[in-house]
Amino acid sequence: MKKFLLLFVVILLSYGCEIEKARYSTAYVYTNPPTSVLTNSATLGGIVIGEGGKDVSEYGIVWSTKATPTINDTKVVRGSRLGTFSDSYSGFQPLTTYYCAAYAVNEEGVGYGDVYSFKTSGVAPCNPVQDNFVNFGSVSLAFSGCTVDNPYALDHDGNIRFTTTTDYSTASIIVEFNESNMNYPKTGTYTVVDPDTFGGPTSILSTGEAQLKIQNYNNTYPFGAVAAVGTTFYVKNENNVMTIIFCDTPVGSSILNGKFSKATN
Repeated sequence: MKKFLLLFVVILLSYGCEIEKARYSTAYVYTNPPTSVLTNSATLGGIVIGEGGKDVSEYGIVWSTKATPTINDTKVVRGSRLGTFSDSYSGFQPLTTYYCAAYAVNEEGVGYGDVYSFKTSGVAPCNPVQDNFVNFGSVSLAFSGCTVDNPYALDHDGNIRFTTTTDYSTASIIVEFNESNMNYPKTGTYTVVDPDTFGGPTSILSTGEAQLKIQNYNNTYPFGAVAAVGTTFYVKNENNVMTIIFCDTPVGSSILNGKFSKATN
């Protein structure tokens, strides 16, 4: 009888140990697909869905040019325990493929979400020398400044608009963006999209999309026009100055070459 009880206790303890082991695991993590990918920035994030039975001491995002990023690569800590996070990160190199994953650490180890890849856009294909000066193909205009407003409040698209100004009324270049919190656009290639999919503050914000127009004041060249869907141009935002650059950019019958800038501070 004693042998039977001893065997029962051993079996019970072994079974209990298996149950104890099965209760804990690394955390369960979900990685958000990268969005708003530009030349040196991208929006990355994820969700810690479960802690695996042990408290998550830290979670965040990792990325690398290697196909399997880990916490030994570039790592940004965003919190602890359970949580959702998403933010725009910078410092990436142009025309480079990166791999990212959300992660979470507990006593059992590191849990990772799915790995996603993204490729950053390139730099401007041209380098105009003269600021606030754009060649339209048959005429060139020097701009004296650039005004900024919220076009959505005026029944326009987007939530931040840049309009060039001249010392005399001829024509203006109007560029509208749909940026988070009406921030200035970031460095990268922007693409003109269908106005029907390009909304105001209540829509999903998407860095990298824009509207580009020429507004004519006196019915002379350059004529008013709207850039076709798929047209691209470049934004450079650094050292507290945002510059919009055109490199053989078609807008109606005009081909834009040049740039204009606006201080961001």
